[in-house]
Amino acid sequence: MKWDKLKPPEPDDPMCCCECDVFQYGCCCDCDDLDEAFNRWLRAKAPKSGSGCYSFLLEALIDNLEISLVPALVLLPLLLRVAALHYLLGIIILSALPGLVLWLYYATHKRKRRTLFFLTLALYSLAYAYYLFITEIIPRGDVSQKQLCTVTTGMILTLVSLVRTKRSPGFVSATPHEEDDKGSAHLTGALLTEASSSFSKPSEKWSRCPVCKITRPPRAGHCRTCGVCVQRLDHHCVWLNSCVGQGNHRSFLLTLCVFLLTSLYGISLVLHSLCPQQYLVSALLYCPGVYSQASSALCFTCAWYSVIVTCGLLYLLVAQVVNISFNVTEREAQLALRNKTGQSRLWGLAVATGTYSRGFYQNWVDFLIMADASTIFCMSRQMAGKWYLIGFATNGQWFVQHRASMKMGTAMLNPTADGDLDISYASLKPDGTCWRMNNLAKKTDMPGKFTYTSWGNENDMRVVDIKYDQYALTQTVKASGDHPTVVNKLYGRGVDLSQDLQDRFRQFSLESGILAENIAILPQNGECTAA
Repeated sequence: MKWDKLKPPEPDDPMCCCECDVFQYGCCCDCDDLDEAFNRWLRAKAPKSGSGCYSFLLEALIDNLEISLVPALVLLPLLLRVAALHYLLGIIILSALPGLVLWLYYATHKRKRRTLFFLTLALYSLAYAYYLFITEIIPRGDVSQKQLCTVTTGMILTLVSLVRTKRSPGFVSATPHEEDDKGSAHLTGALLTEASSSFSKPSEKWSRCPVCKITRPPRAGHCRTCGVCVQRLDHHCVWLNSCVGQGNHRSFLLTLCVFLLTSLYGISLVLHSLCPQQYLVSALLYCPGVYSQASSALCFTCAWYSVIVTCGLLYLLVAQVVNISFNVTEREAQLALRNKTGQSRLWGLAVATGTYSRGFYQNWVDFLIMADASTIFCMSRQMAGKWYLIGFATNGQWFVQHRASMKMGTAMLNPTADGDLDISYASLKPDGTCWRMNNLAKKTDMPGKFTYTSWGNENDMRVVDIKYDQYALTQTVKASGDHPTVVNKLYGRGVDLSQDLQDRFRQFSLESGILAENIAILPQNGECTAA
């Protein structure tokens, strides 16, 4: 069996033959065996027993892993008690246990199914270790009340941080017209968001998810396990039964830190109580008389079990810290290695893609202030004030007849308490009257993305590029009929913008699929009086 088969699949990997919905033949995990399996299916023959397929027993175990929760939870304390009978049994069981857990991890990850098994196992291990600490170590009288309070506080903080991490990782939500047109292959928005990169930085490309059929921001990825797109997807964590993304990445890192500190402190207290004459590190290898009593042997074995878990999480924490230092997610690192676009650093511990890295200090600043709800509100507030509509481009047929009469207008943007934008448009007509229109653009969970209703149509507005004191480029997709209408607008804080910005606006509109005759730089006009 090749090592590639054991590696967890990439979040955006093409669907493999092992994901076939036909139960009997979906177990063919070798893409090379697809033709053979299909031919045997046509001939109504059973799959070959040695063709790399899982047995039905193994298939049932993986497909119904939640059913095995109770036996597994009963088995954990039983295995620890057996391992406490003799140090040789301890070596055998504690060596085999991580291998068994890793095998279950790769098996469930390969099936791309959510499971509560690992989360329950982690919580139960934490609770069982704390139970032994209270019932076996505390009565020995070697732990003070202050130390007990410290361990208990660490446990509570770990659980609170875990609950916070379990909250939304930052799902990418579909706009109303995307939900209606998920099955449409000709949706214009798919082309528009790809073209947005011509105006903004080359690395900041919006993309269209081939599975969800929705437009997603840069660095977002589709999780095949959860079946959704996540902003700045790092990885799917089976121990949380959830993705780690923009919304919970910092909480995930905090959970790791709090747990590791609590675990290391608890292990030190246990070893100090069981082996008071030994140093902490040497006590793990040699603790005289620890197997003379069943209770002390069980606590010593549980301490070793905690050390194994702690070492695994410590490696994960180091990998996360290194990735953050290079401003790369785990998903981006795997994709870079697969596509051979990244460079391995620090003896293979890190993968530098160079796409988003801005230096060690700035990478950590970017991570700590990643966009959240407060950032979305901050963006709305920074966009407040008067803007002049300088450039206008659309694929709508109505613009051909009205282009000659259109002139520069103004837009007043006022943020609401909820982070939405109250937009008031005004344009002075030749007869001296004013044309006005008001819209309430509702914020979404992605910075720079708003939705509003106009003339009975749903509109999806995105801020493609902005410099708050100079210019802003927006792109609106209006869901009207079978072919959505696209409108690009170039705003300025003043009535003049540089020729370079105007040329970039034209190029952006052309790449959006808009004809050259439908792109206009509006002539200056008088302003309407305040309403």
